[in-house]
Amino acid sequence: IDLTVVKVRAQGVDEPVFYETFPDASGDAVLKVSPGRYTLLLSALYPEGFSVNASHPEFLALPSETTVFSFKLDLALSGGIIFRQVYYAGSKTFDGANYTKDQFLELYNNTDQVHYLDSLCVGALAPANSTVSNNPWMGRDTLGLFQMTWMIPGGGTDYPLAPGESVILAFNAVDHTARATSGLDLSRAHFGFYDEELPNHEKHPDVPALKRIFAGQGTAYTMSVHSPAPVIFRPVMGVARWLADVERWQKYQPGSTSGLKYIHIHRSWILDGVECVQNPANALKRQPASVDAGFTWLEQGQNKGNAVVRKVNEVLPGGRIIYSDTNNSAVDFLSDVPAAPILTPLWK
Repeated sequence: IDLTVVKVRAQGVDEPVFYETFPDASGDAVLKVSPGRYTLLLSALYPEGFSVNASHPEFLALPSETTVFSFKLDLALSGGIIFRQVYYAGSKTFDGANYTKDQFLELYNNTDQVHYLDSLCVGALAPANSTVSNNPWMGRDTLGLFQMTWMIPGGGTDYPLAPGESVILAFNAVDHTARATSGLDLSRAHFGFYDEELPNHEKHPDVPALKRIFAGQGTAYTMSVHSPAPVIFRPVMGVARWLADVERWQKYQPGSTSGLKYIHIHRSWILDGVECVQNPANALKRQPASVDAGFTWLEQGQNKGNAVVRKVNEVLPGGRIIYSDTNNSAVDFLSDVPAAPILTPLWK
């Protein structure tokens, strides 16, 4: 592959600064940075439809010192069904209290072909937050999912998503306009995270329910309000066989023999994921570099009604939008964008 198009980015941890460069043909690159703490992010998108990514966790750049890093680039297919918008931080009630029941995920068909959503699985990688001190799944091929796991229903061809179409997955598929400053009416969402055994969830009767396929714990399902790592995935052996193989895929976190059991996935099953962190100083990686080599965050903080939204890469002559998908959210996403779900009716 052509290494000269791989962007090398040093992202400041304590200050909102970054430095970028590109390697030579042999893959060697030099970055001169001011002293401070940084993370390294590498990414490139190729016309053939694949991307390469790599990352390095936080390191300290000292004055008059040279540090050498070597990277193994992860290759991944780009495009397909992607997260266009992740709204996780909530808003406020009109009395000023924090409000998070209006969370939603927006998926988008970024290709020129119809994709069927039937049996597409949705979850969030563990640990639930980027603020914890360590990730026991770091560097592993199998990854734990936090709390519950869900699946879009259907028999295989019930839910087609055409090129350029979006689908909204609402955590509470009801009208929130009278409750919260976000002004979101999610009663027309395409799917709701809803199960009759979860008393703290709400859903409009006309909104189809996602199927809860792993129960986890608790009486409600929510994303972290400051640093979720959502994923969409398809088990290669099929959902039924994956769930049936309890011994292999449902187990304790690495290094533990007791406590909470997590359902696990192989990282190669992930179709898309976004690494949302609280801030660069609390940016524990959970997404593999092949899924998201970087991270994004809400600089204005929580409960502002803002989302992270993909950048437009290209608008085709017919008006269809192609969104940036380099598998690096530091490059692909805009932060602090007022949440605005696309609620176009799709299936009648």
